[in-house]
Amino acid sequence: MRDTIQFQHATRDDLYSIAEFLDTVWRREYRAIVADDYLDTMSVEARYQGLLKRFDEGASSFLMMLDGERLVGATVFGRSFTDGYEKDGEISAIYLHKDYIGKGYGHRLFTKTEQALTAMGYTHFVLDVLSGNTRAVQFYLKHGYEILANRTIPLGEVEYPLTVLRKQM
Repeated sequence: MRDTIQFQHATRDDLYSIAEFLDTVWRREYRAIVADDYLDTMSVEARYQGLLKRFDEGASSFLMMLDGERLVGATVFGRSFTDGYEKDGEISAIYLHKDYIGKGYGHRLFTKTEQALTAMGYTHFVLDVLSGNTRAVQFYLKHGYEILANRTIPLGEVEYPLTVLRKQM
C-alpha cells in the first residue's frame, strides 16, 4: 500500500475546515469524559472564530495532515498560553481521525509539530490534556513528556481535572 500522507501548514483559508475537524474529533474523544450538555453547546463557528483570532495575532500556527485531499489530522501550536510557562512552545491541540489512530500517524503528526516548534526557536514544550483522556496522557508520556501539574478547567458548569505536561528538547 502506498503512503499518501502529506503535511501542510495551514493558511487562513484552511481554518474553517480545521475548526470543523477539531469539533468532530473533540466530540468523539470526549463523549465519555465531558458532560453531554457541554458537548452539545459547542459550536464550530465559535471554534473557528477562536482559531482566526490566534492566527491573526500570530499566536498559533496550524499543521494539517492530509491523506490525498482528506484532512485526517491537525495540530494547533505556538507560544504557550499555560500559566507559568509563557516562554515555552505549546501544542494546544492535536487530533487525528479515528481511522488513523494506533497506526503510527499520531506519532508522525506529533513529531512534525515538535519540529515546527523547534524551528520557531522553542526549547521547551508544554501541553495540557483532560486527565480522563488516559490514551492521550500515555501518548505524551511515551513521547518524553513529564507530568508537571494537575489543575482543573471549567467546561460549562463543571470543573474537570487537567494534566499539564512538559518536555525539553
